[in-house]
Amino acid sequence: MKAREQGLSQEAAAAKSGLSVRSGRRMETGAHRPQRGRPHDWRTRQDPLAAVWEGELVPMLERQPELQALTLLEYLQQRYPGQ
Repeated sequence: MKAREQGLSQEAAAAKSGLSVRSGRRMETGAHRPQRGRPHDWRTRQDPLAAVWEGELVPMLERQPELQALTLLEYLQQRYPGQ
């Protein structure tokens, strides 16, 4: 919102910076709070790779660090079809 400091109206400054007018007003008044509460640090679902990560994928990556994620996915799809 540096454009606001240059004398532009709230609407013009918000448009120039790619924000909504409402967001621009909140930022200008100090009411803008992008992160509320505590950060998200919990899992929302089970890790699908937990059963094979340490036993299969880590040793593969240690032997061949240049392996790409798609290669590992294809390996898992061949080894465990439908899972």
